Amino acid sequence: MNTKYPNNTTPLIFNDFKFITDASLGRLAKWLRLWGYNTIVFPKEAGRKMLRVAEAEGRIVLTRRKDMTERQFSGRLFLIVGVDIASQLNDVISKYSLKVDQQKMFGICLECNEKLYPVDKEDVRDSVPPFVFENCTQYNQCPCCHNIYWAGTHQRNALEFMKKHIPSHLP
Repeated sequence: MNTKYPNNTTPLIFNDFKFITDASLGRLAKWLRLWGYNTIVFPKEAGRKMLRVAEAEGRIVLTRRKDMTERQFSGRLFLIVGVDIASQLNDVISKYSLKVDQQKMFGICLECNEKLYPVDKEDVRDSVPPFVFENCTQYNQCPCCHNIYWAGTHQRNALEFMKKHIPSHLP
């Protein structure tokens, strides 16, 4: 029996790659999550402990620390040199030939990195603003923090950003 997800619902699907970023790349991590890529942010200073987590969980390390490239590490590590989020995203997309699949977008909690699961509209009546409840029909929820997500301005703004800054990778 599925105990993590209520009502035996199936969570939305992750993309294949898994990443770990250092704390300075939190915004990059959120974008990767938005695209459906399992991405954790290492909360402490990037170093051996971060590399151990990456190796144990089969994650690709994304870091801004140049000295990390000199460490012994059998996994994959990519040094992020871009300062702005658009160049960081383009670099990661190009390096790993990432695909932005609209079916997998918005399927991960931007805070917890947990897969979202669909919830019935009536179940969120008291948890979303009245305007949202009246105008949206589909909702997803995080099993960890219980945040509720719906198609709204955040999704529209994300797609507009992508059209402007990474048009060659649009879904």
